Amino acid sequence: MSFQTIFEIQQSMTVNNRRTVGQQVSRSGQIRTAQYLTSVPWVFTITPHNYLYYPQVRDVIQSIDNLDRQTSMVITFDTPELEWFVAYQGGASSAPTTMTLDSTPAPNATTLSITGVPSASGDIFKAGDFIMVDGYTYKVTQDVARADTISVPIHRPVIGSPTAGAAVACAENCTFNVYAEACPTYTLTPMTDGAFVNWDGPFVFRENVAP
Repeated sequence: MSFQTIFEIQQSMTVNNRRTVGQQVSRSGQIRTAQYLTSVPWVFTITPHNYLYYPQVRDVIQSIDNLDRQTSMVITFDTPELEWFVAYQGGASSAPTTMTLDSTPAPNATTLSITGVPSASGDIFKAGDFIMVDGYTYKVTQDVARADTISVPIHRPVIGSPTAGAAVACAENCTFNVYAEACPTYTLTPMTDGAFVNWDGPFVFRENVAP
């Protein structure tokens, strides 16, 4: 499990999915802003629990050492410990599973046209809901009313070249392919028949975005 386990036994998680924005203040005190077009990769900073019992997590540590900062891993939040993060908030009876792209998005589009929408009571999506297309997860930025075909605003430009008919996953069905940008080392504090694990810092996971 390795990285997945670190997510599940976290002490805290910091999430960064904000756009790159520059600001400049003139001599008269006026502020100007500009957004730089980037893929806005997800970055998760995970503070792991100290005092894990080494004999019980030795295999997890070895898996982390195997991956290190060189190999990516797909993380799911569809677990009892993590499902709260991606829980569906829209008005369908459960997270939709039948939706597809109605048309091919333009390069760097920030709105997706989606069809195959199930029935719902009220909005099909609420701001902050998660959707995934072609392996990349996006957040819905505004409430979206239910219709047969909907326009869904997303928090970053569409990545890759998804085409009409591509499946759209939602909520707990969304995943994140990440590298460990920072992979802390650990210290073992001996105790009866084993030792406690103490990490020297947080793990930092950055989304693997294809060039």
